[in-house]
Parts: sequence; C-alpha cells; structure tokens
Amino acid sequence: MAHLWQHHFGKPSRSGYHNKEWAAKMHEIGLHPSDTGQPGGKETGQSCSHYIIAGGPFARAYAELATQPDFSALYVELWDDADARKKRKAKAASKTRYTCPVCDLHAWAKPDTKLICGECEQPLSADEDE
Repeated sequence: MAHLWQHHFGKPSRSGYHNKEWAAKMHEIGLHPSDTGQPGGKETGQSCSHYIIAGGPFARAYAELATQPDFSALYVELWDDADARKKRKAKAASKTRYTCPVCDLHAWAKPDTKLICGECEQPLSADEDE
C-alpha cells in the first residue's frame, strides 16, 4: 500500500527502488523498512522488505482485526496456488540468459536464440546456471 500511495501522491524513484519518501510512509503506517526484513537493515534501496513496529498503527489495526470471528477469510496466500506456481515455472523456463564473453553484457531470450553483442560484435553464449 505504501507503493500505491507513493505512485498516486508522492514522487516514486526509478522502478523497484525504495526511496526515503517511501520509507517515511512505511514508518507512518507502522512498518519498518529493512533490506533484510530484520532490525538494522538499510531502509532504502533496490530491494526492501519490512518488519512490524510493535505498538505501531499496523500492529494495532491487526490486533483489532484478529478479534473478528471471520478474519481468517480475509487472508489469501497467493504463493501457495499450485496453478500460479506452475505458470511461473513455465514462464521462467521459456527464457535463457545470454552473456557476451568480452564485455559481460547480458540479454534474455528464448532458448537456442542466436544473439550478437552490439558493442563487441561477438556471439553471446547461454549461461549454463540459469
């Protein structure tokens, strides 16, 4: 929700970057930004998680909701959907990372695609660990 708030009312940074404005909104709603998801982590950066601030607005709202008899029905685990996992796996398998052996440029394409680096004019090779 902090991302959505920033998109509509703030000044988002480049795609995927969590800036100070986003971190301030997270604090305001009772979530502490952290790149590790634990105390002591960086509050800004390309990859951020969070942890709940004890006694903060989020913790208080959750405590109130948790007393509702039908509260469990409000939660949906998106990552536990077998069909969604199967689709993500198929999508990931349809892409291969290629690397230029000279300048280390990376590109993603379908398996068995023939790519040539625009800088070095060398053929890119498929990464074996991808």
